Amino acid sequence: MSSKFIHRNSSFGAHMTHVQFCRWWMCGKNTWLRIALLVLLLPVWAAAGTTELATGWRMTSARNVEEQGGETISRPSYDASRWYGVARMPATVLQVLEDNQVYPNLYFGKNMTSNVPRDLFRQDWWYRTTFTAPAGSKMQWLNFKGVNYRAEIWLNGERIATNKQIVGMYNEFELNVTGKVKPGEENVLAVKVTPEQALQDVDGVELADSWFDWINSKYLGIRLIEQQIGISYPPDRNAGVWKKVFLRTSDAVTVRNPYVVTDLPLPAKDPATLTVYCDVKNGAAAPVSGTLMGEITREGKAPIRFEQPVALAANETREVAFSAGSYQQLVVKDPDLWWPYQWGAPNLYQLKLEFKIGGGISDTATTQFGIRKITQHRDTDTQFPELGGGGNFYFQVNGVDFLARGADYAPDFLFRYDEGREESILRYVKDMGLNLLRWESKISSEHIIELADREGVPVMLGWMCCNQWEKWDQWDAEDHRVARESLRSQIRMLRAHPSVFMWASGSDGLPPTQVRNDYHQILRDLHWQNAVVDTVSSFNKDASGKTVWDGIRMQGPYSWRPPAYWFSGKYSGTIGSCAEQGDNESIPPYESLKKFIPQEKLWPINDWWYYHAGTTDGNNTLSTITKAVDIRYGTSSSAEEFAEKAQIAHYENTRAHFETYASRWQDHKMTLYWMLNSQWPNFFGHIIDYYLKPGGAYYGAKKGLRPLNIVFDYYATGDRSQAYVRVTNQTLATVNNLNAVVSIVNLDGTVKYSDSRPRLQVAPNSAVLAFTLPRVKDVSSAYFVRCQLKGGDGKLIAENVYWQSTTDDDLGAPENENAFILTQNSWADMTALNQMAPATLSATSHVGEAEGWTTVSVTLANKAKAPAFFVRAEVVNGKDGDEVLPVTWDDNYATIFGGETITLQARYQTAALAGKALHLRLQGHNVQRQVIALQ
Repeated sequence: MSSKFIHRNSSFGAHMTHVQFCRWWMCGKNTWLRIALLVLLLPVWAAAGTTELATGWRMTSARNVEEQGGETISRPSYDASRWYGVARMPATVLQVLEDNQVYPNLYFGKNMTSNVPRDLFRQDWWYRTTFTAPAGSKMQWLNFKGVNYRAEIWLNGERIATNKQIVGMYNEFELNVTGKVKPGEENVLAVKVTPEQALQDVDGVELADSWFDWINSKYLGIRLIEQQIGISYPPDRNAGVWKKVFLRTSDAVTVRNPYVVTDLPLPAKDPATLTVYCDVKNGAAAPVSGTLMGEITREGKAPIRFEQPVALAANETREVAFSAGSYQQLVVKDPDLWWPYQWGAPNLYQLKLEFKIGGGISDTATTQFGIRKITQHRDTDTQFPELGGGGNFYFQVNGVDFLARGADYAPDFLFRYDEGREESILRYVKDMGLNLLRWESKISSEHIIELADREGVPVMLGWMCCNQWEKWDQWDAEDHRVARESLRSQIRMLRAHPSVFMWASGSDGLPPTQVRNDYHQILRDLHWQNAVVDTVSSFNKDASGKTVWDGIRMQGPYSWRPPAYWFSGKYSGTIGSCAEQGDNESIPPYESLKKFIPQEKLWPINDWWYYHAGTTDGNNTLSTITKAVDIRYGTSSSAEEFAEKAQIAHYENTRAHFETYASRWQDHKMTLYWMLNSQWPNFFGHIIDYYLKPGGAYYGAKKGLRPLNIVFDYYATGDRSQAYVRVTNQTLATVNNLNAVVSIVNLDGTVKYSDSRPRLQVAPNSAVLAFTLPRVKDVSSAYFVRCQLKGGDGKLIAENVYWQSTTDDDLGAPENENAFILTQNSWADMTALNQMAPATLSATSHVGEAEGWTTVSVTLANKAKAPAFFVRAEVVNGKDGDEVLPVTWDDNYATIFGGETITLQARYQTAALAGKALHLRLQGHNVQRQVIALQ
């Protein structure tokens, strides 16, 4: 007991220090007063609490214990010492088996199938742990955040839930175990998990999840003859206790699902109006009356307090609301708003709710929230007459138009729970400049959503496409029930997070009317305050044949495209609002390749590569990226050469993709790169590979996503006789007195053209034309276009170096485009880059450390005339070691012109460098590898 505690819960101790109170308690003469105070405070000392059941778990196949049932297994006397230990919960079946070296190194080579039975999902699995429940609490509850797919739950020899009750991967369950838990003693919890069994198009569906074309179903999953893509999954189908498990204790009444709806009187942003919601449940068999008390706090702001009396019948659950109409203190003047990180601070407030019965606290619930308002809109763009009216979808954040340039996120293939990895990925997201992440199901961790709240990274979530969640004609009554319950569970979890901007009830498909109506009613019931769409594609039609869409399309492309494609404006995927666009064939850097492809299988490209590819025809043999690299940059003689050329191709494609969406707001509202990261080591679309090693796509995206940028359009429009260079501004402020410089440089370093434009001004969220470039004669067959943006003080703000060919890329008529396969009538010829004169760089370095972060500064000087092209700097562990990861460089894959010097900076968490022999490794397309010790 602390003095603060006494102050908050008893007026008696309001002016006593902790020491004074203890002296009075031990030596005071008023025994009856002390007894009365003890009775008053006893419910508080046995206060509500939440304990994560994260350790002590073991797992085994139900086939190993067929003679023992749950009644025996869930007793303390049962010996589970021979079961597999679970290093840390949550954990899926296959993760536990890998951790126990039953099936080691699953992501290397073909180990996932060569060593693992493909039907692990055809058996049940037991999870078991022991725990000591705190003494003194009146009520106990077990909370399962997620079990895949069904479960029987046993506690201390008694079955407390059947596998007809515990159903649904995305369903959350809370079980009242009062009277079954033994407070102060050892308790045994056993969970018998039944994996997802149904196979769509064979025997129906169960609403778990799938990996669709993200994984090659030829090897992992099943592909029926009549299926175009198949069903991809690991051998256990991600079965297990895949989300956290908690023991909660309380007095009679619990407080759950705290939530604050925030509103702003747009276009004004002051005052904010708050409405507070929560669910209260009386777990007792008798009526209970008490007071629900709330407090909202933020450092530097006066606390906001409110309360109301609540009377609950026996076992009653009720939603309680505090509205600004009844509680004027919930009208907040001068609020600190939550903003996306590029526009301002993601300010957070804290809500605390307590239910008091008499003088004691029955239960407490807390949450963070942000004051902001998300609205959804459709523009007046008429470029898609075949879709009818409506225009492109876009967001406004606090009344400001929001150009979404983001990517699609995926957790680990086995749903490994790794908070450090999530933190690294969010750092990469902000380092690149992405401003929206999308989940297509795979909603595995609330931690990453909490990170997004704190870091100011907007997210959108929704159900998975194409398989279970969109096979509505194969749903039975249980599936409909599970769909409703799953949506309630996910919305209750997501709705309190200020980073969550949207829910998508469908992906490629459009839910049938009844399903759609059910979803809409749940969103209304749960006071969803964010955007919602029923589909993120334009593939669906109503009974009359009319297209039904919500302003978002899914046109791809899903394979590599040359940069001019993005700026041409001719192809449907390059304009509007698109939820998926990218390259399903992404080649990681060579250093990463070596970590999952056996050395003897690295070259030539073969089925060991295809094993780690996607499943769509063409993508599953890496046909497009191989064609693009070979024709554009020349054939390769090794995996290392091919991977390096692929980084060049990925860089130019990804940079152009994001640049074009900053240059014309009128018909560019949203683009989401398919995908952000690899769920396992693979060649499926990603910007960040599984080992968190940034490659060409990463640094190209980083260039293309800069808030203030200068952009060249590759002579992509009209008759292609002119190119346009624009200055783009994705900030909220007008920027004045900018100076733009453009030059065209031969591969030998000869400048063939140069021009400048002083005193440019660019408004917020807009672009201005800086140059119209003619075609320049007598240039080398491949050449550089160098664009620089400087401030009025002459300091460099942004620089882009583009490599261009005298032969244009021509993709043919838009109506002939295939999103998954690249076809071109003519190709840009970049092979002259392979004959560039060698460049030699001198390098100096400096290492500094402050507040737990280490900065490595590298200065590179090119003394030759020829440019040093596509130079990568890496900090490695030892002279022959791998790059130290994760890392954020301010720039990389740089081009350094003759006689010039640049400085690159890398940033690390200092702890990640401990014990490492740090060296600098440099290599470029025409720069030989060199490794030097860091100074």
